[in-house]
Amino acid sequence: MELPSNSHNRASAAWATFRQMLKWKCKREGTHFAEVRPGGTTKECAQCGVETEKPLWVREHSCPACGFEADRDENAAWNVLQRGFEKLDIGTGSAESTPSETAVPTDTSFQQVSANRVIEQGSPTLKRSPRCVGER
Repeated sequence: MELPSNSHNRASAAWATFRQMLKWKCKREGTHFAEVRPGGTTKECAQCGVETEKPLWVREHSCPACGFEADRDENAAWNVLQRGFEKLDIGTGSAESTPSETAVPTDTSFQQVSANRVIEQGSPTLKRSPRCVGER
């Protein structure tokens, strides 16, 4: 029979191995990895940040302040994601570039312009200078 302390050590080692593998995969794929403190993510509202005490058996998050409702785990995942963005300084502040040209559709019944018609100044995917609207 294993001692309870051994099972805790094994679980900690498994998480450490998982984090190490995840860091390696993120580096290989050229994406970001940030470890965040998960404490309180199920109690904090992902919409407004208000903390609400709830017992473990309550599986739905319902914020009394803003009315936001979500699955408890989904709410926690949004909070972990937001903490990761804050740690990496992503999504804070204003955009670095703004669209410099928007192609106008020839059919005037369209109410919205498709995102692939917006050309951003200095976009890394832009191979040549933007075309004028009537140019082919």
